[in-house]
Amino acid sequence: MIKQFLWWLLVAVGAAVMFSLLMQQQEPQVQQAQENQPDFIATNMTRFVYDQEGHLSDLIRAQRMEHFERFGFIQFEYPIYTLYQQKAAMWQVTSEQAVLYPDDKLILERRVELRSMSPDSLFTRIETPAVELLLADNQLQSTEQVRIFGHGFQISGKGMQADLNQQLIELKQHTKTVYYNEDN
Repeated sequence: MIKQFLWWLLVAVGAAVMFSLLMQQQEPQVQQAQENQPDFIATNMTRFVYDQEGHLSDLIRAQRMEHFERFGFIQFEYPIYTLYQQKAAMWQVTSEQAVLYPDDKLILERRVELRSMSPDSLFTRIETPAVELLLADNQLQSTEQVRIFGHGFQISGKGMQADLNQQLIELKQHTKTVYYNEDN
């Protein structure tokens, strides 16, 4: 009888040890999943940024925003970024996803489109799969395919650097240019 009791005790202790080992293996997975969660989420969010004189300098709207304090970035779904100069909207940038980093770098991905809001702009629209926008000086760069549209022309290529303040665009690799007769 003592042997049976010792066997039962040994089985119970073994089961308890196995159970505690299993729980320890699952705990880091749960903890890791919680650490990867955003600190807060906002829907239909609008962020206004003003310059030193109190004028609106840029505006970001998004269907959804997730703030990750631990990783130091903000993730947007379907953002609309509007750049203002001298109290007037100059450019509007849209995409399906974007990430804003603390150094004011906005990386936009999936169906990125830049639209000029100025009627006398040489370039009316730029399309690319992904672009990096430096908000401090309104500089753009992309290593992806790029299509640039203007009044009466379309330029295609790969890779681009642009200064939105000066409306200068440098195409890294030109593919083709098509001119349209807009009088018809």
